[in-house]
Amino acid sequence: MTQEQGFYWERHAAAEQFMLDLLADFRKRNGTLALFGERLARQTSGRLLDWVDHLLLEDSRQLRDRLTGLGFVSRWADAPAVWSHPGTQLPGVVLTGPGDRPRTGPALRVESLADFLQANGFRAGIEGEPLAPFRRAVLGEEQGAALLAVERHGGADCKPGRQTGDYQRVFLSALESWQTRPRKGDDEDLLWEDLFRRVEEMTALVGTDTAAHLVCRGERLYWLSRNFAGRLQQGRQETLGLGWGNHDHHTFRSSRRHFRRLVTLFSRLGFENRERFYAGEEAGWGAQIMEKPRAGLVLFLDVDLASEEVSVDFSREELPERERLGTVGLWCALHGDSIFAAGMHHLAALFDFDRLIADLAGHNLRYMAPFSDFPFLRQAFSVAEQWPVEPARVEFLVRERAISAEQGERFLARGAVGSHLENIQRREGYKGFNRNNVSAIIRRTDPRG
Repeated sequence: MTQEQGFYWERHAAAEQFMLDLLADFRKRNGTLALFGERLARQTSGRLLDWVDHLLLEDSRQLRDRLTGLGFVSRWADAPAVWSHPGTQLPGVVLTGPGDRPRTGPALRVESLADFLQANGFRAGIEGEPLAPFRRAVLGEEQGAALLAVERHGGADCKPGRQTGDYQRVFLSALESWQTRPRKGDDEDLLWEDLFRRVEEMTALVGTDTAAHLVCRGERLYWLSRNFAGRLQQGRQETLGLGWGNHDHHTFRSSRRHFRRLVTLFSRLGFENRERFYAGEEAGWGAQIMEKPRAGLVLFLDVDLASEEVSVDFSREELPERERLGTVGLWCALHGDSIFAAGMHHLAALFDFDRLIADLAGHNLRYMAPFSDFPFLRQAFSVAEQWPVEPARVEFLVRERAISAEQGERFLARGAVGSHLENIQRREGYKGFNRNNVSAIIRRTDPRG
């Protein structure tokens, strides 16, 4: 398997250790943070670092030099005090001055501050208007170390601002537009026209950062309606009012005929192409990774791929239909493309890897063998949700000789592999994926068994 030139992710152990040392110091000084970290592990199988949006640190020349040496940069023109590490998915750093309050401490990332405050009994005011791109609450300060929680709806800013006009109505209208779109129809070209129209309207209303956030939020909600493992884990995370602030990437599967339009759709939401994966003849699939750094969103887009197409930029080229369906193509033929009826193939979220598997086993939910098991990257799928298959889809595939009559009968009787919750643990600041073993897990999740 090869990877697009320019995207070779390195490990940044020193940058991660810098963050871990700061968190350890904050936990020693702030008992509320220490207690929350224990509850996070016990009730959600989470690691504290994975829930930190950014750290507040007092500005100094020495600190700036240290950050620069570790690879952090001030990336955003509209948020000059925010430093991030583009080679990692580590939290950002916000530099504070003498007039800022609080000066130091971690800010946890949650989906809803109101839910978080209510679930944990924190008494704190919320800075920022409802549904604004950035809101925060200062939960308390002990020995000079504050604990904060933040709510984001796209964007990289770390200061609450005022919204103009009827922003809340516009925000909710944009989300509602995405959630109420048709996912089924005989004419998929019309469905695509509707999709692009809605995205154009959403970006005009709230901008690409917030529109991308709303699209991924809407897709998570749809995925949850079709995935028991996700609902189970969400329930655990909601005991602390967290939501899915620990998401790592959202995975969509696409038929070959729709893949270029899928990439174009996300490009119009401001996502940028990152690395491409090619499995070629061995596994018959490929994937385009897309990222929107400002909104903290990563996509994994899967598609069948022939060995002779490894040199093609399949994110921009039309892919002609193939005689034989691969794993991804058959999944789409049985359930529909992810962007339509099927929904996401999986959501990947960050956890304490071994603890999540053990904790969910206590709820009778099992995980498949890891497909990445390195000190810096561990990944595993929950045992697949089995989805029923529409008889018309099976009949068409048998008629086209894409599957045998026996396979068709099995799909009708037992259903077919549907979706997963991916358990992922990153260490040493590693941002990439396992290029070799992803092929193996694709084969192990083939609906044909």
